[in-house]
Amino acid sequence: MAQQNTTDVLDRINSTGNLTTNQKETLRKIANDVEKIYYLPTDVTSAANTTLATVSGLSFSVKAGRKYIIEACLFLLADGTSGVKAAWASASSTDPTAARFYTRFAIDNAVTQVEAQTDVTSPSSTGVAAAITNITSTGYLHAAVDTTINFQAALNTGTTSFPFYKGSYIKIREVA
Repeated sequence: MAQQNTTDVLDRINSTGNLTTNQKETLRKIANDVEKIYYLPTDVTSAANTTLATVSGLSFSVKAGRKYIIEACLFLLADGTSGVKAAWASASSTDPTAARFYTRFAIDNAVTQVEAQTDVTSPSSTGVAAAITNITSTGYLHAAVDTTINFQAALNTGTTSFPFYKGSYIKIREVA
């Protein structure tokens, strides 16, 4: 489930003729301060292959010219052989003005591995062939077009699917 899309609220504020300029500015400030949270209401099982695919329920819309801060915390259990790879992907083939994501894979009984990503139109991931219990990701996106951004994941190797657990979430804050 997600909160009301801030961009939709801003569009409604801007298009109404019944408010004064000061009232619109106050409402814009309040709307921009709202963080959107998308979370998994049930467990979601990954596909049993190595092709990155959107995790159902972990997608959000962005508007052209707007800037966003993104944070994700995903709970899962991938076995020590198959591991996981993950990336952010745009539904549009148009590159964003800027994209910077850092994704951390929490490896059971080992050092956390970090991947950097700047391309959301043709994402790739090195992944980790180890027992993964948590993925956290933070990022910045300056959207060039209206589109949907998807969190994608797959097995790093092998054919044993894994669950993303209920309560895994992404938070989005529009910053400009």
